[in-house]
Amino acid sequence: MSPRGMIGSVTLGMVLSISSVHAADLFDGLMDRATESAKRKAQDRLNQRMDQTIDKAINKSSDAMKCLATDTGCLKRAKQAGKKVEIVEEAELDVLRCAATDTDCLKRAKALGKKVEITD
Repeated sequence: MSPRGMIGSVTLGMVLSISSVHAADLFDGLMDRATESAKRKAQDRLNQRMDQTIDKAINKSSDAMKCLATDTGCLKRAKQAGKKVEIVEEAELDVLRCAATDTDCLKRAKALGKKVEITD
């Protein structure tokens, strides 16, 4: 082989080895980006499902009215509004509905530290 042919072969060999190293680096970079993208998408889907679950819980609770089993006025209002009724204890209510003349109800509200809504 002539010296010129030998130099050409060596040069070609160097170019091929450099480009194979560069190609490997490029492939590694693409794999890293694909892996990160997959992780982000998985996290985004998890966050979306968590948000949907929280929204469902909030919507479910806002669709229900909390009433005492003995509060017929509350039960009627819930039925008229087309809402579900959640029967609760007095201690669970934020506001107690009392007739202005119902001193027992007013006393219980005061003892529990609850706000009072006067009903007809």
